[in-house]
Amino acid sequence: MATEPTHAAGLPTVRGLYELGHVLHVLDAGVDGFSRSDIERVECFWDFGDMHHSEAGFVLGLRDGRRVYVDFRHWHGFEQDEDFRIEIEFLSDGQAYPGFSSPHEPVGGWSFDTAHLGKVLAR
Repeated sequence: MATEPTHAAGLPTVRGLYELGHVLHVLDAGVDGFSRSDIERVECFWDFGDMHHSEAGFVLGLRDGRRVYVDFRHWHGFEQDEDFRIEIEFLSDGQAYPGFSSPHEPVGGWSFDTAHLGKVLAR
């Protein structure tokens, strides 16, 4: 079930910015099959975080018509090195979202409020 963000009227939306920034920083066309410049739009996303980690997933539309899901996990190190990973899944034609193992995933549900993330791509 999709959910929309809850934030005070007039305040900018920041959900997913931190995680998308990390994703854009580490994308490697040779390894991942596309780079930041190949991304046309963020279609939808989910995010979750607490004191120990943050995670997010983004469905991205690429300029060549392909669609991809990027899964991001970041562990916050307290007096330790930080660690993060991304996993890439290209979506097949007609596949709206990646498959999750539980109907309760992704955590927090999908958000289609992506205008603030699109601004990051335009930079």
